[in-house]
Amino acid sequence: MHLSFRLIRATGLALAAALMIPSMSARADYAGAARTFLFNPAVQIPFSDTAKFKKKPPYVIGFANAGLGDSWRVVMQHSLMKAAAEHADVIKQLIVTNGNMDDAKQAADIQDLISRGVDLLIVSANTQRALDPVVSRAMKQGIPVVMVDRRISSDNFVSFVTGSDAMMGRVWAQWIVEKLHGKGNVVMLAGQAGSSVSADREAAARQVFSQYPDIKVLDTVYSDWSPVKAKQQMQAMIAKYGHTINAVWCAHGLPVAGSIDAFIAAGFKAGEIPPHTTADLNGPLQLALKYKIPMLEIGYPPTMGRTSIEVALKVLGGQTVPKIYEISPQIALTRGDETASVPHPDQYIDQIVDSKGPPDVIIDGGMGPGYNPATFKVKLPGEK
Repeated sequence: MHLSFRLIRATGLALAAALMIPSMSARADYAGAARTFLFNPAVQIPFSDTAKFKKKPPYVIGFANAGLGDSWRVVMQHSLMKAAAEHADVIKQLIVTNGNMDDAKQAADIQDLISRGVDLLIVSANTQRALDPVVSRAMKQGIPVVMVDRRISSDNFVSFVTGSDAMMGRVWAQWIVEKLHGKGNVVMLAGQAGSSVSADREAAARQVFSQYPDIKVLDTVYSDWSPVKAKQQMQAMIAKYGHTINAVWCAHGLPVAGSIDAFIAAGFKAGEIPPHTTADLNGPLQLALKYKIPMLEIGYPPTMGRTSIEVALKVLGGQTVPKIYEISPQIALTRGDETASVPHPDQYIDQIVDSKGPPDVIIDGGMGPGYNPATFKVKLPGEK
């Protein structure tokens, strides 16, 4: 069971109100689903004792990335590299590998990092089951592992730095339920089969949908985080279900443009394309405004790369760290699409979209002004 480390920050959804005494939290003007369920399902919060991993700097840290197959993963890696460079006083070397979204390649990368004697591993697992054995092997050999973005299936790691996949899946689903007034047909456009990120968001969404007997999930299809494959999958769904599709639950922003393209190709006009959920990417927001598509965006900040370095240094310093370390998201919405559970977003989509920017720009990348992934350069610890 994945447990939350901390409450998501109090956003426009007024999470803080849910933590007050009953007489205050049961305000008459709130009619949405229970916020504690949506935002913080954890009861017990586990921490990891890292005293046995404590050692003096400087450190050699290995980062085994699942791959660089999309702009989100590139920015996440850049965030991690930038943080390592800023801690060059205690990090002797950062070794980065690219798994090319291939389980066997990434497992070999991790084994190579182990053989090179790294003090700590940061791993973003391509798929959770396939990478479990090699990550577990590292832990058994006394090498602490910090997971980032994607975890393995077991708990054989010290800490997992992530956004709240459960929260994202649930809030997206609850918003769809409320947009459809509790009755309608949904297509779930998931990410990659076997990816912990996609699997956890799907499971959380199904928990919500299962509470509403008049909400029907027509199909669940996988995009492999690709807009091209997403378009193909949605074309098949539209051919099968047509205008009976009332909403599309998407596991991230990466498949959204492909889904919308499929509806446009099928002849759906502005104002006719069903509600979509999204995360992070600029392109879906541009399309939402252009084609008048109701859309809820919940960020999955790639700055978790930076956070993973900070957690890694705490581990090597012997500090107790949370088993699950969740960072806070941004919540944005198209105007006029507020619901009982999403009454006031942090920002509206028209406020955060870059109307003239590239579709694959990450809107909440956290890399600071002037950042360009195509020209980003940083001198890593250990580089000459």
